[in-house]
Order: sequence, then structure tokens, then C-alpha cells
Amino acid sequence: PTEFLLKVRELTEKCGAALIFDEVITGFRMHPGGAQSLFNIKADIASYGKVVGAGLPIGVIAGKKEYMDALDGGNWNYGDQSIPEIGVTYFAGTFVRHPLALAAAKASLLYMKKKGPSLQKSLNEKGKLIADTLNEEISERGLPLTITNYGSLWRSRFDEEIPYSELLFTLMREKGIHILDGFPCFISEAMTNNDIQKLIKAYVESLDELIAAGFFPEIKKESYSENNIVIDGNNPPIEGAKIGKDRNGNPAWFLESKERVGKFIQLNLN
Repeated sequence: PTEFLLKVRELTEKCGAALIFDEVITGFRMHPGGAQSLFNIKADIASYGKVVGAGLPIGVIAGKKEYMDALDGGNWNYGDQSIPEIGVTYFAGTFVRHPLALAAAKASLLYMKKKGPSLQKSLNEKGKLIADTLNEEISERGLPLTITNYGSLWRSRFDEEIPYSELLFTLMREKGIHILDGFPCFISEAMTNNDIQKLIKAYVESLDELIAAGFFPEIKKESYSENNIVIDGNNPPIEGAKIGKDRNGNPAWFLESKERVGKFIQLNLN
């Protein structure tokens, strides 16, 4: 996609057309400079929202002077003798220029500027941790489900039609985790590592409950052979044990640690 966007940028500059980026999701979330910084492409106009308002309703249009002057009339200020240099484009909405939203946006932008790129980097790493951990658990169970993520945004995607799949999120609510079925999830700075481990634990436990109740199709588990020892995925040596790979990449049995949530201990069967 980067190559495509670069060609679009080249084409729009050649034709004198405006390149507009929708940064409502990506702006200030994936990187302080949004997708434009990630792809190293400067758009002419960009739209922002959500993150800028710090939870309050807001929409932002930003861009180059030659385009923005048509909206606000050019460079002028309130409280002095300056006036719009050109005609102002009329636009309105329920929350347009709302004082509370503007104050929240200023505070949000100043806070992100103070924290720097490390803020987004930390949140992106947490999003990746959730996706990688859950995908590993899902893969071990052979489920038609994938956790997709981009930075701190992640979501659940069923790879085939599973009747009553929304029960996964109902079961999670009973465990104190609210995820709206079919919608993306976003990691915020308020979420601690303990919160993330609680989320992962609730997700996995809810999956296991659905499996036990027969909501997923019959799961086919592989049998591995290593040094003439057969590891049968359907017959764990200890209840709750799961197949994984040891440090050498060989199949082995693992049991979840009671002291450390989300951590597994390799079983020594020799």
C-alpha cells in the first residue's frame, strides 16, 4: 500500500489535485504524525477526530494554507482589528467550536506533545502483545478465528460463519471485560499490564467455555512424534495441559502457571 500511496501523491501533485487523508483512526494513535509519518507522505488535507478530543465529540480538518484559507478566510485573529482576507466557507454542526471540546483538544495535544512518540510506541506494543498472545491460544485450539491488529487497534475476526459467535463477548462481560461484538478495540494509556492479562485470561476462558459447550465445529488436533514419543493433542497427560513448542522448537506439553497469569510451564514427562 505504501507504493500505491506514493504514486497517488505523485499523480495528485502533477495534476494539481488535493490529496486528502482520513486520519480519524490513525491520527495521533499509531504515531504522533499519523499515517502520513508512517508512510512518509505529506497530504494536502487531513481529517482527525476521536483521539484529539480525548473522549469528547470533535472533528478536525487540517491542511495546507491554500486549502484551509478557503474555510477560515485566511490569517486573522479574534479580539483585534484583523478580518478574514477572503470569504469564509459556512459550515456548522451540533458541537462545532464547542468550548469544552476545544479545551479538551488543546490539553490532549499538549499532553501528547510532551510525551512524544514513546506514548504511541508503548500502546502499539500492548496491542501487538494482545494480538500475538490470543492468536497463539486460538491456533493451539484450531479455531476459525483471527485477532487482527494495527498498532493499538485490534479486533476479533471469525474466519467462517459460527452460529452464536457473539456469545464469546457475552461470556467476557460476565468476567468483567466489555467488548462490543463486531467492533474494533483500542488500547488506552489507562490500561495497565494487569488489565491486559485479565483481558487475555477472560478471552481464553470464554473461548474454552464455547468449545466445551459445542459451539465450535469439531476441532482436529495434530499428533506429533519426537524421538519415537507420540504427543497426542486429544490426550493431555494432565488435565488442562496444552501442546506448544519448547526452546528448541520441539513439541511439548505446557501447563498454565497458577502464580503468573498467561504464563505456561513446560511439563517434564521423562
